[in-house]
Amino acid sequence: EPPGCWQPPDDYSRLWVNGVLLNARTLAMLDHAQALYAASGGTVDFRLALTQGSYNAGSVAASFGTHDGGGAVDLSVRSRADWSVLEVEIAPMIAALRVAGFAAWLRNTDELHPGSPIHIHAIAIGDTELSEAARAQLDGTFGYLRGYNGLPQVGGVPLPDGHGGPVICAWMVARGFGDLRGQPNPYPTPGGTTIPQWPIP
Repeated sequence: EPPGCWQPPDDYSRLWVNGVLLNARTLAMLDHAQALYAASGGTVDFRLALTQGSYNAGSVAASFGTHDGGGAVDLSVRSRADWSVLEVEIAPMIAALRVAGFAAWLRNTDELHPGSPIHIHAIAIGDTELSEAARAQLDGTFGYLRGYNGLPQVGGVPLPDGHGGPVICAWMVARGFGDLRGQPNPYPTPGGTTIPQWPIP
């Protein structure tokens, strides 16, 4: 497994950080990602970069339910000084978030809807309080573990992950979240049901 893999604690107590609500597990993962990123010379403070957290049921229509439960965060990739896009920081931020256990992607300006801001969207793998929409971004038809960008497509053809594919740690596999690239879909859960897919907006 890649260096930096670390199993997060199973702590789902909720707390506010920089104006957004997270569970302690997600925050621990975010802080671990911060340490990995800082060790490689990164300059962005992940806690200060938070723009959306978790447990926002029904309040952010543009998120299509991915932030309704736990384990979801959005991070700004703009400078706090002049609002410029921190282009050189995006790849190392995403790399650190993935090693720390997040499915993470850049969402470009206007990608989700006209006027949507550029940001990093991340979903904590293994969070037991994920919304159905967030879970689908992990191992659903368009999911991270299948090598895709997590966004449903009207034509039904997934778009490839633009950041090199999933990072897989042993603790993820132990929890049933392995590399699903090339595997048949829909992916059945141990209970025999089908994981709901994120509804196409």
